[in-house]
Amino acid sequence: MKENELKILFELVKGARRSDRELAKAVGVSQPTVSRTIKKLEKTGFVKEYTTLPDLKRIGYELLAFTFMSFAEDKPDLFDKAREWIMKQPSVIFANNGEGLGMNSVMVSLHKGYASYSRLLTQLRRDWQPNLTSEQSFVISLDRPDLMIKHFSLRYLLADKAPTRS
Repeated sequence: MKENELKILFELVKGARRSDRELAKAVGVSQPTVSRTIKKLEKTGFVKEYTTLPDLKRIGYELLAFTFMSFAEDKPDLFDKAREWIMKQPSVIFANNGEGLGMNSVMVSLHKGYASYSRLLTQLRRDWQPNLTSEQSFVISLDRPDLMIKHFSLRYLLADKAPTRS
């Protein structure tokens, strides 16, 4: 990734609502260069989407859950079924295979209350037996801002100047 591309990408992380003119001024390049670079970043997949990171508690969410799961078999048809199942769960904001804690999958979900979280786990257990061999959750109450150590933000990446892979 070229230096200007990286600079523009990080400026977008700071604030994607800024105009190309503002971005050009911040990076020190022309507005057409910014426009071309953004199109290239989108086309090559460096920018997947533009989104707002709202205050989850203020919009009604009370719980953030990390659910770690272990599945008995790793068959391609089960992976396709899992992808389809996850896409139907509006409370799930991230899911992936991985490893650690004796588990091979993780799902991150947001809930407006414990009942929503409980329904998701009940549905998970029902729909995935006997393939689901184990699951454990780490649940965070969003009602306790006094316990927050560091808020979730991609802005912290700005301090990490690690080289990127293209």
